[in-house]
Amino acid sequence: MDFLVEPSQMVFFAGRAVILVAAFIAFAVVFARWRNASARDMQRVIHELEQSRGETRTLAAATEALLFRIGGIENKLDTRVQAAQPAAAAAPRGYELALRLARAGSSVEDITETSGVTRREAELLARLHGPRRTA
Repeated sequence: MDFLVEPSQMVFFAGRAVILVAAFIAFAVVFARWRNASARDMQRVIHELEQSRGETRTLAAATEALLFRIGGIENKLDTRVQAAQPAAAAAPRGYELALRLARAGSSVEDITETSGVTRREAELLARLHGPRRTA
């Protein structure tokens, strides 16, 4: 058995070997570039994720501050509403008192001083509800 290879076949085998080695090198280069690009993309995504986390933390802090301010405004509003309720309840009593005084024939000055209504209101009440004067 003679395993001698003819020179034309040797060139053919050498050519195939060169092509295989070149293909392997090309594959290695492409694979390395793909890994580098993938690593760059991953770093960019991680960077953007960190940025969005920072922005989320900032928004959370701003939201917390707004909630605190809204709570303070709500407390002030509740306080003002509670303070206004007795005043609003007293106002009709003042008009009721002025109306009773006008019906009783009190003077405009007495109605103004006693009930707290304005002079014009007292004059109107005295004209509309005061005793009829005959001339």
